[in-house]
Amino acid sequence: MKTTILGPIAALVIGIAAGFIAGKNSAPDPEIDKDIPGDSRSARRAGPSGSSSGGAMASRGNRVKSASEAMSLPGQNNRLQALMDYYAGLDPNQFEEEAKKLEDLPWSERIMVGYLLFARWGEEDPTAAMAYTKTMGFAGMFVKGTVMQSWAAKYPQDAARYYTDNPNEFRMGGMMRGRGRGGSSATVIATEWARQDTPGAMAWAQTLEGRDKSDAMRGIFGQVAKEDPAKAASMLSTVTDEEARRDAQNTIAREWGGKDWDAATSWIAGLPADQQADATARAIRGLADEDPQLAATKITAVPEGEQRNDAVESIARRWGQEDPAAAAAWVMKTGSEEAQADSIGRVVSSWVGQDATEAYAFVQKQPEGAVRDKAASSYVMSNQGGDIQQNLQLAETIGDERTRHWAIGMTAASWARKDKEAATQYVESTESLSDSAKERIKQFSDRGWGRGRGRR
Repeated sequence: MKTTILGPIAALVIGIAAGFIAGKNSAPDPEIDKDIPGDSRSARRAGPSGSSSGGAMASRGNRVKSASEAMSLPGQNNRLQALMDYYAGLDPNQFEEEAKKLEDLPWSERIMVGYLLFARWGEEDPTAAMAYTKTMGFAGMFVKGTVMQSWAAKYPQDAARYYTDNPNEFRMGGMMRGRGRGGSSATVIATEWARQDTPGAMAWAQTLEGRDKSDAMRGIFGQVAKEDPAKAASMLSTVTDEEARRDAQNTIAREWGGKDWDAATSWIAGLPADQQADATARAIRGLADEDPQLAATKITAVPEGEQRNDAVESIARRWGQEDPAAAAAWVMKTGSEEAQADSIGRVVSSWVGQDATEAYAFVQKQPEGAVRDKAASSYVMSNQGGDIQQNLQLAETIGDERTRHWAIGMTAASWARKDKEAATQYVESTESLSDSAKERIKQFSDRGWGRGRGRR
C-alpha cells in the first residue's frame, strides 16, 4: 500500500457524498464522478509521494496506538503512514474489532481508514474480511473490492476460487461500474494473476463466461501489453470468444499507442476493417496519457461517434493537467457537444487548481446548456476551499436539477462544517433546491460531516 492511494480515497469520499445529496441511494453517478479531480491513471503516473519527518518518525518506532490517534496527526501523508504502520503491527484476529471502531470516526475519515484496514485484512485473512463485509450492508460493496484486490495480489488462485464459488456477492459491484472507472473483480484477479503467472491466469479466464471473461481477458492483456504489446498481440489467437477478443484487442491498442504510436497504427492496419476505428481510438487514448497535444493531432483518424468522444475526453483530461486553457479551447473547437460536456469538467477541475480566476471566467462565458452545467459543477466541486458565496451563486445557475442539487449540496455541507447555522439558513431559504433535496442536504450535514456514533 502506498500513499498515492490518497487521491482515489478522496474521490470515493466525494463520489459517495454526491450520490447521497443528489438523491441517488446507490453508487456515485459515473458522469458526476468523472468531474472529480484525480484519477487512478494520474495517481499511478505521479509515483509515491514524499513523507514528512513526522511520518518517517511514525514508521521508525513511534507508532500510534489506535486509528483515531493516527487521524489526529497533522498532515494526510503522516496519517496514512501511521495507519499503515499501525495495521501492519496487528494480528489478524484484531481486525474485526478495528472494523467495529470505524463507527466512532467521522464519516469522511471512516472511508480512508476503512480502505487501509480492509486492504491489510485482505492480505492477512481474506476469508474473514469477506465474511465481515456481509455484515456491513451497502457499504460492504465498497470495501469488498478492496479485500479482493489485496487477496489477489498475494494469492490469486484462492481469490479466483472464491470469486467463482460466490458470484452473487460481486453482482452489485459489477452493476456499479461505469465507463472509465475501475475494473471488475474478474479484472482485478486476472491482472494480479498475470503478474505472477500469465498462462495460469489465461487458463482461468477461459473458464469464465460473458462479461466476466471479457473483463478477465482485459486485465491479462493489459498487464502483458504494458511490458510487451507485440507479445500480447500474439496471444490474441488463443481467445475464441469474440467479445473477449475485441476487448483484449482494444486494451492492447491503448497500451501500444502510448508506447509506440507508429508500431501501434501499423498493427491496427492489419485488423479487420470494421475494428480499426475502435482500436485507433483506444490507441489515441493511450497516446494521450503520454503526449496529449500529439494525440490531439490524431483525433481526425477516428470517425464521429462514441469512440471519438471518449478519445477527446482522454486527451482533454491529460492536456488539462498541463495547460487547461489550451485544452479547453481545443475541446470547444474540436469536440461534439456530447464530447464537450463529457470532457470539460475534468479540464475545469485542473484549471481551478492552477488559476481559479481564469477558470471562473471561462465558465461564465459559456451559454446555457449541458456543457456549461458540467463546467459550473466541476468548478464548484474543485473550489470547495474558495469563496462559498461565489460557489453557491454559480451553482444556482446550473440548469440540470440533479446537478444543481449536487453542487449546492456539497457546498452547503462544506459550509456547515464552518458555520452550520448560516448554511442551514441558506438551505432552508433558497429557491434553487426542491424540498426533498433540502431535507437530504440537512441530513447529510448532520450525519456526514458530523462525528460518528459514540463521538457526538
